[in-house]
Amino acid sequence: MQLLLKIQATLRCLLVLLSLGGQLAWAQVPPAAGVRVPSVVVVLAGGGAKGFAHLAVLRQLEKDHIPIARIVGTSMGAVIGGLYASGMSTDEIERVVGGLDPSKVALDQLNRLELPSKTREYQQKYPVDLEFGVKNGGVSFARGVSDGQRFLALLQDLTAHVPPNVNFNDLKIPFRAVATRYRDGEMKVFDRGALHLAIRASMAAPAVFAPVEVDGETYVDGGLVANLPVEVALSEGADVIVASFLAGGTDDGKTEQANHALVVANRMIDIMIRQNEKRNLALLRQQDVLIQPLVKDIGFADFNRASEVIQRGETALLVVKDRWATFKTLFPVQTLYAQANRLSFDQREKRIVSIRAEGQHDVSADFIESMMSPLLGQEFKSKEAERYIDQLYTSGFFDLVSYSLEQQQGERYQLVVHVREKPYSPHFMKTTLGFSSEAGGVTQFTAGVGYRRPWLTPSGLELSVDARLGTQSELAARLHQPISRGWSAETGLSWDRNFLPEYKVTPSNGSVSNQKLLYFNKTVQAWDAQLVYDWERKANVKMGLTASNITKSLDSSYALAEELGTQTLSLTYAGLKLQLQTDQLDSLSFPTRGYYVNAKIEQGFSGAIYSSGRLSGTIAHSFGPHIFNIGLNIAQEKVNSNCAKCGTPNTLFLGGFQQMGAYRMSQLAGDQLAHIQGTYMYRLSDGGLLNQRTYVGAVLEAGDAWYQADSMHLRYSGTLFVGIDSKIGDIYLGVAKGSNNADNVFLQLGRRFSY
Repeated sequence: MQLLLKIQATLRCLLVLLSLGGQLAWAQVPPAAGVRVPSVVVVLAGGGAKGFAHLAVLRQLEKDHIPIARIVGTSMGAVIGGLYASGMSTDEIERVVGGLDPSKVALDQLNRLELPSKTREYQQKYPVDLEFGVKNGGVSFARGVSDGQRFLALLQDLTAHVPPNVNFNDLKIPFRAVATRYRDGEMKVFDRGALHLAIRASMAAPAVFAPVEVDGETYVDGGLVANLPVEVALSEGADVIVASFLAGGTDDGKTEQANHALVVANRMIDIMIRQNEKRNLALLRQQDVLIQPLVKDIGFADFNRASEVIQRGETALLVVKDRWATFKTLFPVQTLYAQANRLSFDQREKRIVSIRAEGQHDVSADFIESMMSPLLGQEFKSKEAERYIDQLYTSGFFDLVSYSLEQQQGERYQLVVHVREKPYSPHFMKTTLGFSSEAGGVTQFTAGVGYRRPWLTPSGLELSVDARLGTQSELAARLHQPISRGWSAETGLSWDRNFLPEYKVTPSNGSVSNQKLLYFNKTVQAWDAQLVYDWERKANVKMGLTASNITKSLDSSYALAEELGTQTLSLTYAGLKLQLQTDQLDSLSFPTRGYYVNAKIEQGFSGAIYSSGRLSGTIAHSFGPHIFNIGLNIAQEKVNSNCAKCGTPNTLFLGGFQQMGAYRMSQLAGDQLAHIQGTYMYRLSDGGLLNQRTYVGAVLEAGDAWYQADSMHLRYSGTLFVGIDSKIGDIYLGVAKGSNNADNVFLQLGRRFSY
């Protein structure tokens, strides 16, 4: 094959030389009128953010009025080349693509506020981002680190003026996108179809971006077979090739040591790319122009360095200025840089008269169509469609969502929504881990798994099961049933156990000793049924019935348990409950902006006459790297005094990070609680692509937990800490000092422990 390509290229070269009078004639005399202008094919290599150097080459071709017969691109080369071929200017591409936040758009990092309220609530239990499932007898994970959905949506919006199934020869400049067919590793050259899908398929880097399905075939990054697709340009009849090569791969002699599997796997991919680059470089001929910007130090996602990379492309053009000057003489000065008009599909009148879902298996088509229903009867606008497509994606059931328009009659169109469910659908699983330790306090640990099975019925019935084991243990099952837009009903059973110490308190002055009197298990068995209203992912209200049994079992090895009168305290009741919650924080653990309010009331009407109320809230704001939080927590537990054995089983606690940090977990206890805290954080690091930000900070607090029969003793606490808002949950180390010589040193990893 390579030999045939070389023979073909040589023959074509001879024909061009004969028709133009030889290469020396090109360098001296412009072609005479009527002589055929050579066909110039621009080849743009893959390389992530390095690809912005291609813009310098395209701008130089514009400046010199050199017509482009065709653009062939791979990966980022397909992105730059495809958008340019569709009619976008180099300035537009630099502004739009260069202005992207790679963590949000390229790697689909979701802001918490974009998630449904139910998902944000689930995050409190399972801060670990990794989701998986069991399918076809094995464990299944996501197809890539990123689904690539946000970038696909951006490409679809930027190419909205291009008809859905277009011949790429009909673009402003004919275009080809190179991808790799997943099933056999063969090269696929896209020359027609949905332009945004072809570009997205070409850039589906293995293990980074999820593969793309087009017409029933699965495709991954074209760099695996032709990162610099010179062979495609030759097969397309290029008289002259202008190749922008990004010198992909690592620097010789600077390869990472093969000390773990990921490095080895990445190096194997790099070797494959280097080999196909060498093969294609060898196909370049004497009349071709090769531009090689020095961009090896530019990272894959350094989109913020776009202008710098473009300048390096301009520098690379200066290196080949003599060769470029010879190349320019092939074209008469009067040659105009003009192609066909930009396609104007977006200028047509289009009204959505129906919606159809395609690709779903477990998810109901009615759900998909109802999510897009606000577009019905409206004039089509790509930005509006992108907004509702994004809501479908953030629902959590799909890894790719796109759309196409099918003309019904005249201006009437059907919106076809194409979805691809996650590979482990409909079984969604997450794990949770937590570890906490204090100097002279308690060490806590917990490990568990959560399972969700949505779409048990076409109406959306969902089962969730939670199981944890450790010093905090849990077993719970819950059913959730959507009713209408915003409304749902849910019911569940749960069993929770918390193992904690009880500390010695001096009633006269309220001082708390570090001496542990005993350990106890607090066990809560509960059932509830409630109606839920979710207001546009901003707030939700829950109201319904609940029944609970709360038991406090003291450690029988302590003689003090007998002095307290019993080893078991019990409370059983049934009642009503009402909860209002709004969660608009950008981070669950270390928020930098937004607010959170949770107000909850329970009132018993049978069994023990029990009532409880709790109000907690947080406000966060930031100025650059400086972040400020203010938090409030007020609570009360009240039981009918005629109940002999249910006086204090459900205790409120303070102690630990941002909960009076100078005191140990559960060291402050009672049936009344009041607490306020102010936190200052300085952001040391943005945490790279995964946004695992690092902070140092201080917390000032005041408050107490006490029994109604006693008096409140206002206590103070100050904490210095370093923390990481990681993908496995909180990581922080702190030291604290407070009232009555209280002090504490603590470490937290993973899920926070709650009382």
